[in-house]
Amino acid sequence: MGLLLLLLLFPAVQARFPLVPESELGGYAEQVPHPDFSLSGLFDNSYQAALARYVDGRIGLRGYLIQLRNQVAYSLFSVGKANSVLIGKDGVLIDETATRMYLGQRFVGEDVVRMNVRRLKTVQDTLAKHNVLLVFAIAPDKSNFFSEKFPAYFDRLPHSRSTYQAYAEQMKHQGVNLVDLAPLFRHWKDTARYPLFPRGGIHWSGYGATLAADTLMRYIAQRGHLQLPRYRVTGYDVEDQTRDSDDDVARALNLLVPQKPFRMLYPRVEFDEPLPGQPKPNLLLVGDSFGWTIESFYPYLPKLFNQQFWYYNHAVVQDNPTQPGGPPVERQLDRKTEILKQQVVLVLYSQYNLWVFTNGFVDDAYRDFCPPTAADEAGIRRLQAQLGQSAAVQDSLWKQAHDTNRDYDQLLHEMAMRAYELRRQ
Repeated sequence: MGLLLLLLLFPAVQARFPLVPESELGGYAEQVPHPDFSLSGLFDNSYQAALARYVDGRIGLRGYLIQLRNQVAYSLFSVGKANSVLIGKDGVLIDETATRMYLGQRFVGEDVVRMNVRRLKTVQDTLAKHNVLLVFAIAPDKSNFFSEKFPAYFDRLPHSRSTYQAYAEQMKHQGVNLVDLAPLFRHWKDTARYPLFPRGGIHWSGYGATLAADTLMRYIAQRGHLQLPRYRVTGYDVEDQTRDSDDDVARALNLLVPQKPFRMLYPRVEFDEPLPGQPKPNLLLVGDSFGWTIESFYPYLPKLFNQQFWYYNHAVVQDNPTQPGGPPVERQLDRKTEILKQQVVLVLYSQYNLWVFTNGFVDDAYRDFCPPTAADEAGIRRLQAQLGQSAAVQDSLWKQAHDTNRDYDQLLHEMAMRAYELRRQ
């Protein structure tokens, strides 16, 4: 009886007098502040609920208890206690939402794809007249790359046309400057000596990132008639441990016994300084978290270009320490002026993230370089008012605003613009 009482009291003692060192949990979680006491909060029960959340986040041994629960779920039931994580065959960690996108769920529709690509091509051709090269690159996502590693349940689900397939086909058909890295990675998959995607990470591996970056740099240099500073691989490190973000999903599982990673290959890349009189071209990267691997992990872009990064179309500050998944540190700027300062605009999104289609970058650029007429604006406003009255539209856009960290009113305006253009086709 005394032992049971001690076990019940120990978490409270640990919270007040830390006797056992506790490690930080992986993943992102906001620290709940201590609630301010008020009589109104006490009587409507909001103070008690907020205080319970505060205490729950600081209970002693909380980290160990979470890790124990997660380890049991992982080891006995092949369940990952992290947001949208699937435990695939051979322990490969896969994003469930991306997996469902691969299977053709949440398809955005052929009309939307055609219209968005037509806008992209218009922006590309307009920028070309200003001597700015626009390149659209598609990064392979892990669910597409490791489709044979899906849990057995997903093998039985129907597989239909995906948003990625529609966009890739339309971009080729309409003449977009496209570097689709997904089929390249599938081609390299059977011959690569080391993994192109890690077991416990969501992005391409360090090895895969160097192959992707080299392909992109060669395409940009050739298409843009640019002479870039030289770079070379000077050697390789083979390790049983991961670097940088190659275990970001595994860390988020918060297991007592960390998942064993694949044996990884990390190239050592050396960059030359520009030759005398050889200026580095200006490049704007607009993209998702795959851009971080060639912007910071392997710094091809800052070494070869005067480069800035619009992370999910948010203009982030120079040398921003934001890591994949973190909130961007934004800065205000004149977007049209900034774009025209560039020699290259590289738009880089993974297959999965094509459903958000550049997070409004193409819509913004299209509006800046091909502004609507007064009649168009009036028609768009009417449609926006009609769409805004639909409960289904409101629910969809509020969810999208939450998922993409974008403004609801801006998303509604973009939907109205797309609907207006579709009616004119």
